[in-house]
This record gives sequence, structure tokens and C-alpha cells, in this order.
Amino acid sequence: MTDTNELFDKKLIILLILNESNTPLSLEQIVKMCSDFESITYFDVCEYVDVLKRTNHIAKTIENSTSYYSLTETGFSTLNELLELVPGISIHTIKKMLYKQMNKIKKGYEINSQILPIKHGEYKISCYIKDGNDELLNITIYAGDVENAKNISDNWKNDANNIYMKIIELMTGN
Repeated sequence: MTDTNELFDKKLIILLILNESNTPLSLEQIVKMCSDFESITYFDVCEYVDVLKRTNHIAKTIENSTSYYSLTETGFSTLNELLELVPGISIHTIKKMLYKQMNKIKKGYEINSQILPIKHGEYKISCYIKDGNDELLNITIYAGDVENAKNISDNWKNDANNIYMKIIELMTGN
């Protein structure tokens, strides 16, 4: 395999990581996802992300002074076209490695909720965000009936980061 092909393959891995994550990832998270690939270093990831950003394959957003990266339409189209050229066994192996790393990352950061019965037909819900052993936020609110509790739980799981940021913004006055 030539150096050009290796570089191509490694950029493809970055695109695949961003596609499989279904959420924007920080550079640190991308590096962690690449940790099972022995030939990809931190500096390589930085270079690949920079090139993919310049070629409009990935987009960068900034939240709380942390940069997050996600696939653009160009990146998604390119990934789909190039995946057809990669043998199925290689894609399966790569995805297996990525899912293993995703699970490690997710264990460090958890967004969840728990519906708690109060008395017959009434519920409250505990919504929380944990980062490792640190609990960043835990809010328990009265939900009324089980349908409201489920709606709150679903909304929390789908938009917890934005809700958290809004709470911080309101609490700090910024």
C-alpha cells in the first residue's frame, strides 16, 4: 500500500467515525475513537481533520470553547461512494473497532432519565447528565401522568445538551 493510499484510508476512517457517531465529536473524542488503529497518532488525526474541514467534508462548530466536528453533505456523499470500494470484511472490522471505542466514550458521559412513581397515576422524573463519576446536573420534576413523564424523558434524551446549556445560561445570567 502506498503512502497516498494509507492517507486516503485514514481520512476515510475519520469520515466513518463521524458518520457512525450520529453526533458531532470533539477532536479528543475522534482521537479516542482512533486509538485501536495503531498507525494513527494524535497528530495524524489533527492533520486529517484539518484537511477534511478545508475540503468541506466535515464542518466545525464551537460550543463552550470546544470544537465539534460533523459530516457535511459532501462528506456523507464521499463516504458512501468510497465505502463501495472497501471490502466488506474490512468495513465490518473497522465498525467493530469503532463501536468498541464508542461504548468506552459513552460510559464516560451519560445522559439519562428515570421515571419515578409518586402515588397511583402520578409521576416525577429525574433527568441527569454524568461525566464519569461526576454528576453535572440532576433535575427531578413533577410530571403528572405517565404520558407527560415519557414526553419529558424523550425530550431530555434528545436535547439534554441544549437544555443543560440553557439552564447554565439562565443560572449564570450570561
